[in-house]
Amino acid sequence: MPLLSRHRRYMGAMIAGIFALLLASNLIPDPLGRFTWRTALRPELGYAHMVEVAFRNLGEFMQDNFGFRASLPVLRRELREDLASPDTRPIYEGRTGQLFWGRENTPEQSAGALVRVPGVRRFAEMIGEMNAILAARGAKLVVALPPNAQSVDLEGLPEWHDRLAYKTTEYDLMLGAMKALGVTAVDLRAALRQTPYPRYLLTDTHWNFRSSVAGFNAAVTAAGHSEWALDLSRAIGDRRPIASGDLLRSMRMPPEIQDHNYLLNVPMRKSSLDPRLPHHNVFGPFASKVFPFGGGGPRVLVMGDSFSALVWPRLFMNSNVSEVGWMHASRYVLGSCDFNFDNILRFKPDLVIYARGERFFTCAPHAWPRNLPRPDAALRAKVEAAVPDLR
Repeated sequence: MPLLSRHRRYMGAMIAGIFALLLASNLIPDPLGRFTWRTALRPELGYAHMVEVAFRNLGEFMQDNFGFRASLPVLRRELREDLASPDTRPIYEGRTGQLFWGRENTPEQSAGALVRVPGVRRFAEMIGEMNAILAARGAKLVVALPPNAQSVDLEGLPEWHDRLAYKTTEYDLMLGAMKALGVTAVDLRAALRQTPYPRYLLTDTHWNFRSSVAGFNAAVTAAGHSEWALDLSRAIGDRRPIASGDLLRSMRMPPEIQDHNYLLNVPMRKSSLDPRLPHHNVFGPFASKVFPFGGGGPRVLVMGDSFSALVWPRLFMNSNVSEVGWMHASRYVLGSCDFNFDNILRFKPDLVIYARGERFFTCAPHAWPRNLPRPDAALRAKVEAAVPDLR
C-alpha cells in the first residue's frame, strides 16, 4: 500500500515542479526584461569604472531581468483584463498618449486641489533662513523648482483636467513667499510653457533635454548671469527614439509607446568626490560631486534631484565659473528639507541654485535641515503673512 494517495503524489509533483521553475527562473532571462543597468555604464570613464559599477549593481540587474520580474506583472494584467477585472495603477494617460504620475499628490498639487499651507510656510522659513546666512557671507540664493509634468504639459493632460478650476497652487504660494522675503525665484512653469509641446518625456516623470536647458537658462538669468545661458538651437539637436521611461517601466508593460528625446550637444564633464561637499543622500547614485571648470568666476552649488543631477552641472560651459558643485536637496530620495546645511557652508559657494522638484518641495511637519538655525518670530510672521491660510 502506497504511503501517499495518488492525488497527493500528483500534487507533490506539481509543487516540486513549481519550486523547480522558480529556481530555474533565476537563470532564465526574462523575455520582457530590458537588460539595462539602473546606473548606466560609461565606457568613456574606462574599463575599471564599468567593472566597479557593474559589480555594485549586479544584484539589481539580476532582479530586473531574471526571475520573471517583468513578465509576471504583465501576465497578471492580461489575466485581469480577460476576467473583466481591470487593474489599478498610479499612472494615467492624457489625450495625446502622454503618461502622468498619479501618486504623491502630484495631480492635486499641480491643479491646486491640494494646497498644504503649513508645508509651504515651512519651506519659505527654511529658504528665508538660508538666504539670510548666505547673503551675510556674500552668496546669492536662487530658487528654481522644476515643475511637475502636469504643471507644464497642459496640452497632454486628460480631458477631465479641463474641468479643474482652482486659482492658487502651492507653487504660486511659494513664489509669493519668495517675493515677500526678497529671495530671487523664477517660475519655471511659465518659462517652459513658452517652449513647444512636449516639454516632458511621454513615458517618464522627467523633462526632456530641451526643457532641462530652458530651465537652466531661466535659472541663471534670474541669478543675474544671462550670459551663461545656452543657445537652444545649438545646444539641442534633433529628436530621436529612446527606450521607454520610468512610468512605462513601472507599469510593467511591454513598450507600446515610442518615446523621443532631443540630442544634447553638450560635452560630458568629469566630476569628483570632494571632502568640501560630503555625500549625504542614502541613494548612492545621488552622491554629491564637484565639477571643475577652471574659470576665475564664482563657485556655484546646485541643490537638486534627478531633474538636474546628470545635466545641469554640464551646462555651465559658457560661464566663467571656477567650480560647480551638485548635491541632492534631501537626505532621502523622496524626502524634503532634511539636508545638512553645514555641507553648503563648507563648500563656500558664491551662488546657490535650489532646484528641488515641485512634487517634493514642501517641507514635512518635522523636517528641517541639520545645523540650520530655526527662524525667529519676525521671519515666521513675515512668512505667515505671505502665505495666507486658504481655508
